[in-house]
Amino acid sequence: MPTTAPPPTLIGRYELLTRLATGGMAELFLARERGLAGLERLVVIKRILPHLADQASFVEMFLREARIVARLSHPNVVQIYELGHEDQTYHIAMEYIHGSTVRELLLMSQASKVKVPFDVIASIGVQSLRGLHAAHELRDLDGQPLGLVHRDISPHNLMCTSDGHVKLLDFGVAKTTTASVEATYSGNLKGKFAYLSPEQCLHEELDRRSDVFSMGIVLWEMCAMRRLFKRRTELDMMQAIIGGDAPRPSRFRSDVPAALEEVVMRALAVRREDRYASAEVMRRALEDAARADGLQVGERPVAAYLKEVAGEKLEERRATVASAFERVLTSDERRRLLHMTGSSSRSQSMLGQEEDDDLPTVVERPGAPGTTPGATRGQTGDVRASGSMDSLPGVDVGGEFPAARSMVRPRSGEAPAHQEESGAAGGQVRRRRRLGVALVVVAVMVVASALVWVSQREETIAVSGEPLAIGWAPTVDPSVLQTELAPLHRELERATGRPVPLVITRDYADLAERLTRGEIAAAVLPPMLYVETQRREPEIELLALKEFDGGTSSDALLLVRMNAQITRVEDLEGRTFCLVDRFSTSGNFLPRQYLREQGYEPDRFIGQIHWSGDHFQGMRDLIEGKCDAAATYSGAFLSGAEYEIPTGQIRTLAITGHIPQDTVTAGAHISDDDAELLRRSLLDFDPRQALGVSRLGDNQRITGFSPASDEAFESLREVIEAERLDEEGSAGDAGL
Repeated sequence: MPTTAPPPTLIGRYELLTRLATGGMAELFLARERGLAGLERLVVIKRILPHLADQASFVEMFLREARIVARLSHPNVVQIYELGHEDQTYHIAMEYIHGSTVRELLLMSQASKVKVPFDVIASIGVQSLRGLHAAHELRDLDGQPLGLVHRDISPHNLMCTSDGHVKLLDFGVAKTTTASVEATYSGNLKGKFAYLSPEQCLHEELDRRSDVFSMGIVLWEMCAMRRLFKRRTELDMMQAIIGGDAPRPSRFRSDVPAALEEVVMRALAVRREDRYASAEVMRRALEDAARADGLQVGERPVAAYLKEVAGEKLEERRATVASAFERVLTSDERRRLLHMTGSSSRSQSMLGQEEDDDLPTVVERPGAPGTTPGATRGQTGDVRASGSMDSLPGVDVGGEFPAARSMVRPRSGEAPAHQEESGAAGGQVRRRRRLGVALVVVAVMVVASALVWVSQREETIAVSGEPLAIGWAPTVDPSVLQTELAPLHRELERATGRPVPLVITRDYADLAERLTRGEIAAAVLPPMLYVETQRREPEIELLALKEFDGGTSSDALLLVRMNAQITRVEDLEGRTFCLVDRFSTSGNFLPRQYLREQGYEPDRFIGQIHWSGDHFQGMRDLIEGKCDAAATYSGAFLSGAEYEIPTGQIRTLAITGHIPQDTVTAGAHISDDDAELLRRSLLDFDPRQALGVSRLGDNQRITGFSPASDEAFESLREVIEAERLDEEGSAGDAGL
């Protein structure tokens, strides 16, 4: 039942109605501006995150966006009303746009199997280029051109209103070129990789023709109804862009008008000298092409098509916005307001509630019906770790978990479970093995000293209020998790002033369920589980990425035995695979997707699946001959020798993907203030300062937490959606 609204939260003269999205730098709110004589209007408030408010680089980026857009007064550019400063943080008030992004439009078109009409494509292109040209022509107070380059033109940043207008969004990474080359090249790539220009990939000085290239990508994708430069890795994307790997869209959609196609292909020229000299020149060429092809250009085609594919959704949003004036919105109502709002947002599709609830899984032929992956490891029954769970204060064991394993010397056939998806960035950080008894003794003394110090400090921590429980999956014996994570939870209690219980769940599925049911405040979710959970519950909030030995990403690997006569993926057809868990990203999903990319249907290609339960056990099972290939990630493979896994007997056959580290994600039920409190406390955690150690635990190896952006998961999200559509297509073909 909707509840009566509490006292409003105010930012200046703006009353916040609901949070729309949270990104790595800022958060977005739907708000109501109250004016004189009872006048009011809806606005969107973009506020820099409080924990970044004192970081000069983030503040400058935020203020630069406001200064740039505030000078732009054009119907095809989102309008800025005000830049303000309230409660020690900055905010931007901008117009509320009732409509959908081009990205959403493409997704809805794909779902409804209705291709975007070419007059709609031309109309979106013409309007977008008008707004882009206005930005490129922006001048300072002395009338001198600023040489602005947007640098992030993509379907996510083009908004179509319900009346057919197109507006350019998100100037957060825009740069001027008048000051120096440094203005456009700071050593960091800005923008979405799949929409970069060749000169962006090569770190060259940029001009307006860079945005022309990106606009060409957008038009190509609308024509072909598929991604142009999307590849498995960022490096592959940049190589494709630099190499000019852009076939004509008519190769995929035979009815693409010839003149329109020529405009698109010229915009995609690798050499900027071969492209259109400006967005204005490209706009005129596009209008000429539309006339030659007999296309209608204007607001009417866009409005009509938006009504056709999204009319019902937009009406729901309109009604929901009206309700927000009167009362607190329900979770379902807030979900209706979520849409792709640019690179600073958690990108949300209006199709979210229409997607299947079931995530595609690998074939489970080896296990009996209803058998969980962990039950096929050789243990049966209710197997629990040695020792009483009552002796582990603050630990909630949510059901069965694998038998206890030694931290120092694993028994034969058992492996110390390792945290899901941990690993050094790119698999490049290699850790040294301990040398000699002396080093072991020193390490034990350091850890023991830290734990004693923490235990002595515990009495000084006073906590009160509602607990902020954080859930962890049982990738390690609960007693090991308790030992390694207790110091972290104590520091979080110190930082928040609240109880922060450590909750160990039965498995990954149980972890996600507890988060969505509101039984825990936050959860440490691996990448795929985060994406899937967010699809089902869009209001969960990404707080931070866990750092593993300083890295925030890792490679997914497919391993085989060193002496196996297997040199190519096709050699594995009909063989047995060791996989980890159905919700494991690198241990299940990515190898399946990799097989699809190689042209194989996983359910037919894989002869049998052996569920190993964790990454270390998967490598052991491979070495012992229980399977012919094992899926894991770079961190587990590189650290296996520390747990007496003879990694010299196995080798990498393929890198199946590149993924972010585990996320710390807040549930939808906790307040915005509590979510921000947890985020700030996580980002402030430094084991050196707090505990006097370089990392937390020999297994978890936590060196801190990093700011997280939902955009880092966009590639994974798109791959999951593509696999779902492929499986639906296969099922449909089978029914013919």
